[in-house]
Amino acid sequence: MTTIATDMPGLSMPAFSEDLPYPRRKRSHHDAIMPLQPLCEGTATLGEHLLNRTADSRPRAIYLHIPFCRRICHFCNMRRMKGSPESRYADLLIREMEAVTRIPYVRDGIYGAVYFGGGTPSTLSTPDLQRILQALRTHFQLTDDVEITLESSLSDLDEDKLRAVMAEGINRLSLGVQTFHDRGRRLLGRLGDGEWVKAHIRRFRALGLDNLGMDLIYHYPMQSDGELAHDLAAIAELDLAGFSLYSLMIREKSRLAHEHMAHATQTPQTLAREWQLFSRILEAGQRQGFESLELTKMVRPGRDRYRYVALRYQGGDTLPLGAGAGGRLAGMMLMNPLSLEAYAQSLERVTDREGMTTRPPYDALYRFIGAIQFGHVTPGTVPEAAHADLLARCEQRVDQALLTPLGDGRYSLTPKGIFWGNNLAAELAGCVMEQL
Repeated sequence: MTTIATDMPGLSMPAFSEDLPYPRRKRSHHDAIMPLQPLCEGTATLGEHLLNRTADSRPRAIYLHIPFCRRICHFCNMRRMKGSPESRYADLLIREMEAVTRIPYVRDGIYGAVYFGGGTPSTLSTPDLQRILQALRTHFQLTDDVEITLESSLSDLDEDKLRAVMAEGINRLSLGVQTFHDRGRRLLGRLGDGEWVKAHIRRFRALGLDNLGMDLIYHYPMQSDGELAHDLAAIAELDLAGFSLYSLMIREKSRLAHEHMAHATQTPQTLAREWQLFSRILEAGQRQGFESLELTKMVRPGRDRYRYVALRYQGGDTLPLGAGAGGRLAGMMLMNPLSLEAYAQSLERVTDREGMTTRPPYDALYRFIGAIQFGHVTPGTVPEAAHADLLARCEQRVDQALLTPLGDGRYSLTPKGIFWGNNLAAELAGCVMEQL
């Protein structure tokens, strides 16, 4: 995947218009694939779906879910539980690797990315992380340049642990910083102040890990221009490989939902403020040498390829490992049980796990949506019967400054198009679905 062509040098961001292209901003990639639901056929077991398939050349990734957090962030309602994993959890993950690789389709695939997500994967002890990493190489065929990402909080990682896991293959680190500003950190439920965070990052960079990035949350309640400027200055100072930028989503059952639920309401005024903050992040990122790679990702060229997500959006498989892990294998969507006991029981016969099957052109449309996530509209990937209507819809969005024509029926997203990217993906996918 290439970076998003937004003509960033000398970027002049357009003013926000209350003539909104969409009434609400979709902030999640899950919203983008909702139009594909009619292509879901029904449930089947993993055995029924895979046992007669042979491995093909499609790109593949592995996702390991570590559903434990020592502290629950105020904005979070993810599939996780409070506490630290015992060594039994690492035992279960390794048992799962042994079980799934008895399926030829899984065993014979070649995997280019591994992602430890959660929860907080760094809550695993150093010995448990080491043996999980060793088991991955024992059971799976990983590419020589495999990208192995560890998500981590600052409080669950020190230099000794990071040095140990780097020796076992971790080569990409994603830190859940969210903000360096002390008021914002308190609001979001993060430990430590901004200077404490920066000191940790400097020590991690000193170990020689070049591909170190972080999450940045913007548009949190009452965020000021100065608070955002504080974050952007810290990012510039720390020489990060990349950062993900997320507008705060206040979800039900999170602590922030009880205290600031009104902030979740979208109005032309709140969207104008959200756009203002978003555009300042893009402008500052460009000045600092970052490029927009994906709707929510800015990277320094050559240092962060974000291969895990790129492989998925290219239509690749994502093998889910761990309690609560979700993924996709040969067109089947899977979600492992979150309960530890149910998860452990499922390992007795993984081929009995159930998933949701899909029918054509689901895979083609998933790749189409994936290209939009990386900043490009490529109508040639969808059924020909939908081309005329799709191109007409794209031209409408050109007129609204969401897309730029590239020729040959292709388009790139403008900065405004990136802001509305999930809406755009859902709309264009829905346009194709109407013609099927």
